[in-house]
Amino acid sequence: MSDASQSPDSQTAEDFARQADAPRPGFVAELWTFLCQEKRWWLTPIVVLLVLLGVLVLLSGTAMAPFIYTLF
Repeated sequence: MSDASQSPDSQTAEDFARQADAPRPGFVAELWTFLCQEKRWWLTPIVVLLVLLGVLVLLSGTAMAPFIYTLF
């Protein structure tokens, strides 16, 4: 059967099934796509600061803790 003879509903169902079977992108890829498509560039500094804060929290439980505490 050719694509021209299929109804729009069956094409939509096939597209949906194809996208459902595709591998899901990771969190970072999904966030980057969201920022690019929605033009939400004001979120970038917030995300960067949250990541840096998370890194500091993770490093505070390691041998790097004395060096981090001197920053504050």
